[in-house]
This record gives sequence, C-alpha cells and structure tokens, in this order.
Amino acid sequence: VGYDLATGFGLLQPLAPLRIAAAPLGGSRGVSNEESLLVASGGESGQLSMARLVSRRSFAGYWEYRIDDALFTAPPRTDHSGAGLFNSRGELVGIGSLMVADTRAESRDGPRLPGNMFVPTDLLQPILAELRTRGMSSASRRAWLGVNCVEQAGVLHVVRIAGDSPAEAAGVQVGDRIVAIDGKAVSTLDTLWTRLWAGGPAERDVTLEIERD
Repeated sequence: VGYDLATGFGLLQPLAPLRIAAAPLGGSRGVSNEESLLVASGGESGQLSMARLVSRRSFAGYWEYRIDDALFTAPPRTDHSGAGLFNSRGELVGIGSLMVADTRAESRDGPRLPGNMFVPTDLLQPILAELRTRGMSSASRRAWLGVNCVEQAGVLHVVRIAGDSPAEAAGVQVGDRIVAIDGKAVSTLDTLWTRLWAGGPAERDVTLEIERD
C-alpha cells in the first residue's frame, strides 16, 4: 500500500487477517554495540541467527539513495532482503537491505569485516502515518536524475542511465565522471545526492559538470 523512496521502506497489508501478534517497534537509536541482536528472515527457508552492531552511520547508494543512522551488523547474512533485526527485548529495530563488504565506520588497516546494512526503524516512525494515507512521505518528492553512480578513490563514475530520464535527455553517458553539481564540486555519493535534493524543488534545472574520455 506504500513505498517510500526517501527511506526505502515498503508498507504491506495482508489480504486476510494473519491472526498472529505483531512484533513491537523499537527505537533503533537505543541499540548498543554490546547488545545481542537477532536477525530473522522469512519464507519457507526462514532462518534465525545472532548478530552484533558494528557501526551506525549515513549510507549512500548508487541508485540515488541516502539515509542517516543506517545499522551495520556482522556476521553477514545472504538472505538479508527484508529480514527483521530485533533487539534483546524482541523489538524490531531494522529491516535488512544489503550485504556490504565492510561494516566498519571508517577505513582501517587490517581485513575488512563483511556484514549487512539494516534500515533503522527510527526512520519509519515519523512517516508511518503518511505511508498509510499517501503511500509515500513528503521527502520522497524530490529531484531525480536517473543515474547510477559508483564512487572510486574520490571520483564519481556513471555506470547506468535510466531510460526516459533527465540524465538520458541531457546526454549523460555511461563512463562519464561527475565532478560538480550546480557549480559545487562533488567527490562522494553522499555529497552528490545531498546537494541534488537540497538544491530546490523537485522540478527544476540541474547543472552537471562531467569529464568524458
């Protein structure tokens, strides 16, 4: 019944009563690194396993997506998509989104620590009423370019162009390197998306500076 672009949350409603108790919503900001967490996936092959919180930080995705206070846990689960993350009191504190190569807060010496990224439930509480009534939050109405980008050593590379998108109409090509947006230099996905959405209304002119060949 709803999908929120800003957070990535989808709201589902069963066609018939499930006749089971709902899991209580918890506060994701209260989760500590010392607390034992439970990851529960669904379906016929649903599994339970223990996890620990490695870090919490903002997360920026290649598909024009960014959230604050994402939860990064270890060890990794391959059945992460839509999995529930529960605290020691049985409260839902996150929804599984991705498997990541390194869950640590910053680049450090030594081996990477792979794991999962969970979208925190604290992002759901303020928009739940909007999801039920409008199908999305007001934050989901924002500028969209139609590009997928990857960040490598401080350079933003375009790896995909969505069909019938502003980027396609403007002539952006796979392989281009985005160096600035609206006159401001960008070198990270976090900065690119933040400046895109903070630059004004959703429907407006956006200037990209690119390097090609």
